[in-house]
Amino acid sequence: MKRKFLSFVLASAMALTMVGCGGASAPAADTSSDTAEEASSDEAAEDTGDSAGGDESFTIGYAQRATDAAYTIAIKEQNQEYAKENYPNIEWVETDAQGDVATQAANIEDLVTRGVDLIMVSPLTSDGLTDAVAEAMDAGIPVVTMDREVDTDVTVKVVADNKLMGQMAADKLAEMLDGKGNIIELCGTTGSSAAIDRQAGFEETLEEKYPDLKIVDKQDCDFSSADAASYMEDMLQKYGEGEIQAVYAHNDPMAEAAAETIAAAGRDGEGILVTGMDGEEAAFQMVDNGQMAFTIIYPTMAPEAMIAAYNVLTGQDQDSVVNCEPTLVDGDNVADHLGTGLQ
Repeated sequence: MKRKFLSFVLASAMALTMVGCGGASAPAADTSSDTAEEASSDEAAEDTGDSAGGDESFTIGYAQRATDAAYTIAIKEQNQEYAKENYPNIEWVETDAQGDVATQAANIEDLVTRGVDLIMVSPLTSDGLTDAVAEAMDAGIPVVTMDREVDTDVTVKVVADNKLMGQMAADKLAEMLDGKGNIIELCGTTGSSAAIDRQAGFEETLEEKYPDLKIVDKQDCDFSSADAASYMEDMLQKYGEGEIQAVYAHNDPMAEAAAETIAAAGRDGEGILVTGMDGEEAAFQMVDNGQMAFTIIYPTMAPEAMIAAYNVLTGQDQDSVVNCEPTLVDGDNVADHLGTGLQ
């Protein structure tokens, strides 16, 4: 293990400030951050590898939470593909928790035992990995979290603002419904930072700005299309024609399932607005054909997470938080995004 870098990196990374980045699944956008522009360019990445990495090899332990969704697969594959093209001195040890937080914690502990040089992790829940990640940090192994956060210090957090996404969804629904209507909320996994923030951003915005938009029912559907479809069937039996104006889902698979369930029940003519998050290609298609009202692209943290990890490994300056911007996709701009979504 390259211990000669770690004390400097761990001390300096936590003291640095926030930078911005663009989502990999969204079209390229201008940014005012010189740091983000330089980090996202191939030229900068090549210079980094040549000047700082040299021929020294590093082993990254990748602790995946699951591989049952397009988004989690995209985080891993896009970051690893970038490393393959730009950092040939990176080796990988991969684990898959298959949606179980205890397994993910055990996998991180195993990566610590193996003595990897850095751990990249997309957490299942915020609190379930606290001890395992703290153990890695205490052992001098840097940790880069992606997408979701953990309840302990890490070296770098690569995130997007889930609370902002909830606020964006509330504002857009209010615009489309003229500030009045009944909403069903399909929540993500209880305890995950994404679900907590997407719920808080949405509900707080309704409470503060749109008192006539009411959440009449909500349930944890575990980011699962099957759970969302089952719950939506129950809601369509509970609420009659004209009693539901919108469905707010914390991810696209649940939104897609809700839209399909509404259509299967013969109630797609009621104009129920279904919204999602993440930026799946299937969701873009549904927005384009009118089955969904909109979705919000959640960036895949690639290649930003990989660049941050390599900077840490090679002792370069690296901000402790990298913040990626979400993008709302509706009928007005969906044509610009078709073909770019998560598969």
